[in-house]
Amino acid sequence: MNLGKYQDCVCRRMGNTQALCRGELTLGEQGKRIRLTPKAGEQAVAVVLDGCVLRDNQPKCDGLFLWQGNQSNAAVLVELKGAGDIPHAFEQLAYVKRQRPEYRALVKSLRAEAGAGRRVLEKAVVITNGMLSKPDQERLEDHYGIRVMAVLHCEASSPIPELRDHL
Repeated sequence: MNLGKYQDCVCRRMGNTQALCRGELTLGEQGKRIRLTPKAGEQAVAVVLDGCVLRDNQPKCDGLFLWQGNQSNAAVLVELKGAGDIPHAFEQLAYVKRQRPEYRALVKSLRAEAGAGRRVLEKAVVITNGMLSKPDQERLEDHYGIRVMAVLHCEASSPIPELRDHL
């Protein structure tokens, strides 16, 4: 996928300059990681938002996966968050989705690559070493006005969650 001026923010198989990249399709920091493994005929990129696409002091989430499937496409915002700061993750995701023109431009480029008439689903996910009950998640979603497709548990000693399972 060609992301124009944001191409340098895409994770690569080798030679990554972005600290958040843990491989071509894996984002991670401080023991929290997530990956996306496309199936045959699918394409995906991992994009570093915090510190690359978004370089100011406004709220921002960590990364973004852009995925092209056979029948649908998705832009999935990712926030990697410690156990004590999960509510802040919802605030960051909501702000990027609603307020960031850079995010809108990336979704627009995915839409253009996908072709006319193909929908792009916009989703969000939180990766944390903490726990969040369903009622607490719903309360945070209502408060910040964003739906989070999954709050996934990950720590250094656990398997890396696979985002493909949630698309």
